[in-house]
Amino acid sequence: MERLYHRNGIISRAKKYFWPYIELLTRPSGHKLFMLLLAALSMQMVTSVQHIWKWFLRGMSKVSLNAYYYLLTYTEMPIEKFAAVTVRKAVGLIGETEAKLPVLLLLDDTLQAKFGTHFECHSTMHDHARHNGSEYLKGHCFVALTICVPVAIGNTVKYLNVPVRFRMRGTDENKLTIASEMIAEAMAALKDMPMVVLLCDSWYPKGEVLKTVEAYENLELVANARIDTAMFDLPERTGKRGRPPTKGKKLGIYDDFCYTLVGDYYTAARTVLTNLFKRTVYVTVTTPNLDNHGSYRLFISTVSADTLNALFADHENLLHDGDDRQPWLFPLYLYSFRWNIEVMFYELKTFWSFGNYRLRSKIGVESLINIISLSYTCSKLLPLADSSLADASPQATKYALADAIRRDLFFADFLTKLENDVIFFPLLEILRDSDLFKPPV
Repeated sequence: MERLYHRNGIISRAKKYFWPYIELLTRPSGHKLFMLLLAALSMQMVTSVQHIWKWFLRGMSKVSLNAYYYLLTYTEMPIEKFAAVTVRKAVGLIGETEAKLPVLLLLDDTLQAKFGTHFECHSTMHDHARHNGSEYLKGHCFVALTICVPVAIGNTVKYLNVPVRFRMRGTDENKLTIASEMIAEAMAALKDMPMVVLLCDSWYPKGEVLKTVEAYENLELVANARIDTAMFDLPERTGKRGRPPTKGKKLGIYDDFCYTLVGDYYTAARTVLTNLFKRTVYVTVTTPNLDNHGSYRLFISTVSADTLNALFADHENLLHDGDDRQPWLFPLYLYSFRWNIEVMFYELKTFWSFGNYRLRSKIGVESLINIISLSYTCSKLLPLADSSLADASPQATKYALADAIRRDLFFADFLTKLENDVIFFPLLEILRDSDLFKPPV
């Protein structure tokens, strides 16, 4: 395997990309980590650690199967440092023309069904989506944080979303606590960014997550909120003696908002005060039917529409590309990027064997899931340096990388066999001078 490190093929390029992660471990552990990353990129499906060792790892090195189990379960894998490296890699893609655009952090959780009860943290959870036809699902809950950065691809600017970290919720852990810790770790690497916006659904804008948002001056929030969130008008100066009021009258979304038909939805927006923040927030309410109170949706933004309008003045098509674009709805348009994390969940579970782990321990499952996410991130970031893959999906990129890796492995194994047989030395010299060992196109 050492022979491949010194060649200019795809394996050397992959090692150069993964080196910031590898150097965080000891040399033996870093070697095994790189083998697992190559396996995740090369194999069409990863059903278990034993499966990838049998069909990929065993033929590449003499490391035993138990050594990989030990790496995932007992080695102190610096997942939080891996996350910081991923954030720095993503931020490094931002060019000068996109530097003033905000960086987005997407927060959500996903359920993974697991059959059997011997998995650590295995529990019965409510499944609002009813994936298996039932309101309840037995398995694990993962809280995920991804980063979305504006990058120039060709002549256009797009937001590229890559996973930062996954954490499994333990039986005695709170998702809000997990989420706030992950946000704080990401913000340590984003402290120099002019603006970072956290996007999340209505479950997360509360408690410790809001305290974390308030703790950073450059961190803003755009989130779906509960429809019964208390809202108040801005206080008016009465000119009377005594302490001035801190809030105005209480507002109702049915009577105190002026709705305008935008496309298929009635929409209204205004600046209000809430009990969630001490500062004013910009709220947007949407509904397809004014008479159906169950169809109303409330969105809260700590960034005003005017501020976003100024930031996206040169890139308005990023938020909304259409004739009915309304500048006062820019916070709502920005929230639409939250859907990117759902796309990531779908791709990881469908094409990257996200839920096929067979490790029992919590730390082992988290380590394997985050290693798979690193290979997924690689398939999204590497194409930016290769114009032939610039517009390819992560799955198409994975298949192209897997084909190139298998080619490198075949030629390296072929060359090793030739070197072990003296009779083929003349043929070996001919092969070395040929185009067989040049980097794949």
